[in-house]
Amino acid sequence: MPVKWYGRQVSEKMRKAQILGVNATMAACVTGAKRNHPWKNRTGVLEGSIGIAEPASAQSTGGVKGVWGSRDAVQALIQEVGGVIRPVRKQALKFQLEDGTFIVTKKVTIPARPYLRPEADKEYPKLTKRIRRVFESSTATTGGRR
Repeated sequence: MPVKWYGRQVSEKMRKAQILGVNATMAACVTGAKRNHPWKNRTGVLEGSIGIAEPASAQSTGGVKGVWGSRDAVQALIQEVGGVIRPVRKQALKFQLEDGTFIVTKKVTIPARPYLRPEADKEYPKLTKRIRRVFESSTATTGGRR
């Protein structure tokens, strides 16, 4: 009885499972970051910028890559990691507080308010299980072959 090789089909199923697993993990990160951010939402710009920038796809190196995070929001990075804002075109920064008073200062220190990293730390460990679940469910429905 000849042995039949299913390596190529298994590799293709694994690649599909990896793509679906990465997409599910990125979606969970996006949902969590939009729900669990540490700031009071006033305009919705930063929250609205959180999303999947590039859905997962197979790479020529053999891996799978997807990109998620905040885009098109200038304040995204400083909210995530913190930093100091200094004036560029003027000698001082001037801004109005909620109570109507104005502040004039040479610099403003923004504390880190991470909203992306905590979700990545929470969801990335689940990636292997997500990939395995998709792979095993596709194997179960095809009787081990496809």
